[in-house]
Amino acid sequence: MKIEFKKVRLTLLCWLTFALSFGQVQIPKAPSLASFQVITPNSNYTQTNFQLTTGLPTSRPNGMDVYEQDKKRVEKQKTELKKINADINAKHLNYSLPSYSNIESAVYYQRGFDKLNELNPDKFSIKDATFIIENAYFEEQENYENFDKLVKQTGDFLREKMDKLGYDQNNNLAKNFMLFKFFSDTLEIKSKDIKHLPFKYDFEDYMGIQDWSKMFVSKLLATGKGQCNSLPRLYLILAEEIGAEAFLSLSPNHSYIKFRDENDYWYNVELTNGMFTTETFILQSGFIKSEALQNEIYMQTISSEQLLAQLLADFAQGYARKFGYDSFVKKVIDRALQLYPNSITTNMLNSNYLTQQFEYITKQIGINPRDKTDLQNIRYYPEIVALLNQVNTQYATIDNLGYEYMSPHDYEKWLTSLKDTKQQQENQEMKEQFNIKLNQTIKN
Repeated sequence: MKIEFKKVRLTLLCWLTFALSFGQVQIPKAPSLASFQVITPNSNYTQTNFQLTTGLPTSRPNGMDVYEQDKKRVEKQKTELKKINADINAKHLNYSLPSYSNIESAVYYQRGFDKLNELNPDKFSIKDATFIIENAYFEEQENYENFDKLVKQTGDFLREKMDKLGYDQNNNLAKNFMLFKFFSDTLEIKSKDIKHLPFKYDFEDYMGIQDWSKMFVSKLLATGKGQCNSLPRLYLILAEEIGAEAFLSLSPNHSYIKFRDENDYWYNVELTNGMFTTETFILQSGFIKSEALQNEIYMQTISSEQLLAQLLADFAQGYARKFGYDSFVKKVIDRALQLYPNSITTNMLNSNYLTQQFEYITKQIGINPRDKTDLQNIRYYPEIVALLNQVNTQYATIDNLGYEYMSPHDYEKWLTSLKDTKQQQENQEMKEQFNIKLNQTIKN
């Protein structure tokens, strides 16, 4: 599920990155990161020790000794003064990002969040959840009855087409193959003069940077074009409608569909090109580390609870794109992490939020977090130092999960590789095997 993650961590949202242990902070130079030392208030300073007799030094200090002592005394006074000023300033700091709740249209997101929280994580309607998410962005101007009617009509079309082809409507393999053909082929019911054309990949603003609604199912249905967020989402909605079992699965910057047949053989459906893909091909992207597989953030089937978390992350992104980051975004993030702690998408969003919060606070005290020398001065603000630790911990979590940055160029290159002769051949072979199994179910 493409969510704008850049090497600053998110392809969409994060633009200031910090190192993974306190004491070092990484400031992006795009793409290299500089690091520097932050000195905490507890740092030990070396002091000169004198041997004393009767409480007096054994020898008179020379002029240089007096100069050094005066210099240290002045520096100590400056340090103490900075600490006093920091204590005064800290009382007036706002540690929360500015809220957008006073904007009239933000109320639609609060109502949407309340509705999403009412859903049962173990079993909910992805159709309803999708409508809630998109309707909040459109300020509740969408019509649920129209959306529901279109989904039901499409379900009727799929069932009738299955009947005409002789597919067993109780067979999961047959239902998923019908869905696959709906997305990738031209389908007709001539007796009713109904024709459906295959969906196409929308390469224009496919990450929704200029227009976040480009990520929506409603946009896909209206234009026939979508990307790896809206295409799998619609697949799951229609699978729900006709009673097919299918799952969302993630890979770097991407999401796709997995389903299995009655013999527990799994298929990967790549909807952006209308092809079946192998596990090997997905791994060939080069951006899936062993840690990512061990932590099951990629190439796994998403459970109902985890899917709701992904939808909440999508919901939070829509709000952040429309208004910005504030405490409401954090509330949605926390709920999503409660449902799916290892969600790479939500953890990235959390790092974005904490990074923006850190920069917002440092700017209040006149410190430029991008300037490694200036940033040393946060040592006088223990609460800001604690927040920096929190930022670093969050980025450590992302790295430990196995995330590796995949640039938009690399992602597009990987998508294009689906058209390679080898991939086309593998896709054809998988289709033939699929048809053999499907024909066996028709005969039975």
